[in-house]
Amino acid sequence: MGNWLKDFIAQLIIAAAAFVDRCLPKYEPSVWNDNPTIMEDNNCYNYGCDIQNNTFAQPGKAHGIALPHPCFSNGTCSDVTAGAIADGLVLVNCDAGCGCKECWHQVALVIKPNNGDLESCLDYWDFHWYRKDRDGKWSHKPGRTEATNLDNSENIITDPKTADRGPYTIFCGCFCVNKTKVTIN
Repeated sequence: MGNWLKDFIAQLIIAAAAFVDRCLPKYEPSVWNDNPTIMEDNNCYNYGCDIQNNTFAQPGKAHGIALPHPCFSNGTCSDVTAGAIADGLVLVNCDAGCGCKECWHQVALVIKPNNGDLESCLDYWDFHWYRKDRDGKWSHKPGRTEATNLDNSENIITDPKTADRGPYTIFCGCFCVNKTKVTIN
């Protein structure tokens, strides 16, 4: 192999590594967990989108879309998906991923159905986001708690479809996020 080809391949490898380094979130829980304000004011949607804006963001809120009230209705995958799409997330086939264009990374949406009394808000519906990190594994940040790469059984999350998600029994699907093109609040 000629030196020009070796140099070309080396340049391709360097460019690919730079892309991954710039675009795909790295699993760094300390960035989300070590500052109490960041941990308290950023949730699973902030974490999934890799945007720390201290708004405890809700899908669609930045674009005037209100999700169904957790106590008095039963939200669906479609409800949360509509808000996420309004914010700039793109629905994709989970197995296809996001490709290598424009700094996209993958997130997954799950729902906890309302299994209780809608009037008393005893067991309200909720949603949750998982993020695929640079290492190919998944992580998440449940509400105001710490970011982690472990599921409810303390196993590393290799696939949110098969992970122990606790009460989040409905798997809605996957989305691609380009954090420079997404607006969340």
